[in-house]
Amino acid sequence: MDFSDQSTEQRRRHRRRPVELNARVRLDTGEITAVAENISPGGAFLRVALPSDAEWLVADIELAEGKRLLVNARVRWRRSEPDGVGIQFYSFLERWG
Repeated sequence: MDFSDQSTEQRRRHRRRPVELNARVRLDTGEITAVAENISPGGAFLRVALPSDAEWLVADIELAEGKRLLVNARVRWRRSEPDGVGIQFYSFLERWG
C-alpha cells in the first residue's frame, strides 16, 4: 500500500477488510437492501442508493455463522458509480426495530 499521500485510507482509525455481506438499511422512509463491501470496527462501505438527504441510518449487516451486526450509523461520504456510502458506526444495537 502506498502511504505517500493523504488518502482516505490514511485518515481512518481502523483498516477496512474487503467483504461481501448482505445488509439492510433502515431510514425514516423505510428499508433498503444493501451489500457491505468492506468493514472495520469503526465503519463500513455499503453499496446502496440512498436519498441525498439521508445522514443517519440503522444498518443490519449479516455476518458469518448467522450473526448480525446492528448499528446506528452516520453517512460520512457518498459514491455515485456504483451507488454507495461510507458509514461511521455510532452505536451498536441488540435488536432491529
